[in-house]
Amino acid sequence: MAEDTPNHNYQRPDRGAQDWHVPLNENFARIDTDVEIKDAAENMSDYEPKAGARFLATDTRRIFMGDGEQWQEFGSVAGSASAVPLDDTGGTATRMSDGTFVAEPGQLQSVIDAAATGSEFGESPAQTVRMVSGEQYDIKDTIRLQRGVRLECNGAKVVPEGDFNIFELDRDTQLVDPFVDTRDMGWSSVQVVVGPEDVNKLDTRNRAWVKNAYLHSDPGSGIGIQFRGGSAPCSMQVASGTLNGFDRALEFYAAGDNTGGQGDWSNGNQFWGRLQDFRIGISMRSEGAAVSGNSVRVQAQTGGVSEWLWKMDRDPRDSRDDNNYVMNGNTVIAHPWDTAAYEANNEYYSDGDRGAPFWFIGRGKRYGNSLFDLSGTRGNQYLVNNSDTPDRNGIFTAHGSFVLGTTEFQIDPAYQQNDSRNWHYESRNS
Repeated sequence: MAEDTPNHNYQRPDRGAQDWHVPLNENFARIDTDVEIKDAAENMSDYEPKAGARFLATDTRRIFMGDGEQWQEFGSVAGSASAVPLDDTGGTATRMSDGTFVAEPGQLQSVIDAAATGSEFGESPAQTVRMVSGEQYDIKDTIRLQRGVRLECNGAKVVPEGDFNIFELDRDTQLVDPFVDTRDMGWSSVQVVVGPEDVNKLDTRNRAWVKNAYLHSDPGSGIGIQFRGGSAPCSMQVASGTLNGFDRALEFYAAGDNTGGQGDWSNGNQFWGRLQDFRIGISMRSEGAAVSGNSVRVQAQTGGVSEWLWKMDRDPRDSRDDNNYVMNGNTVIAHPWDTAAYEANNEYYSDGDRGAPFWFIGRGKRYGNSLFDLSGTRGNQYLVNNSDTPDRNGIFTAHGSFVLGTTEFQIDPAYQQNDSRNWHYESRNS
């Protein structure tokens, strides 16, 4: 006679036993409760909370037990969880035994404030705040990342309930996998600001790092990521991701005219990723301080509102005799897709031209700026150069080159070579 299984007493009918299917079906019914369910927390409602059933949230590592009517939180595979009081709300947040804070919708800023260490980079480990995967966070005000906090957005979506900057990063902060959506709401602010007002200097030792952003806005609406020098410099900061839509997808902005050593400049910052459906892909603006040494590497896909791939606005001064007002040494490495889309919106395009220009340099001291065209089809004819210092700005093609000092090795580019450095014919310097 067959014996039941030792741990769960599942029945094992003898070979050829009458009605052997009955105990097997009873086994399956019990297994449906006994076997742990593993899925993301957002999918928990898809499963019946049978009495004794166990659900493991694979994203948050939280454990829930069914009581026959609903899922009750039981613990965590990371160890026991503790409740952390939130000073400004009177509520509590969950903190896992590994130190991770879990921010439920409605708690995000409060949990960030509770986790903040106030440390400078390297002084102590960052405190991690994790959002709940699959949840939508409808926020009523700007989320300010405090020093010493790493925010893992973890597949959650952030939607603002108003027109304001969404994330602002202080020193020694990390924003990982942010998913922000401002489509269909007439929104016009900045989704991610690196270097907001009243922040101290951002530099290599005090990084604000944006990793793998996934940002959506209506074409022609708002700004995706902004490196902002204002109350202090924004220098040597790094961001990456996909920016879809926007009036200005990526912006380097000197928000003041303090040109001193700890002034308002935006310099040495880096971005790599993908831009799509923008009016201006890469914007450089200044109220007076330098915007210099920034580097970008992107795939740039145009859309119906696209006007410029890269626009360097004119100097804001009425007179141009102060050499501190400068945009120099900026580099963009880009593969510009579907450049014909610029023709509908670019004021410098005329019928009969081979294509619209896609890089604009405004009045002021502008030198040493370079665009490397990975498509191999564009040269200086597609640069409107109105700079006071026009030389040493130019477009380089990836598909044409020669060895300096010899004519024995040379590859002609795919477009008609522009040997005389002639910029677009409507440039001030043409």
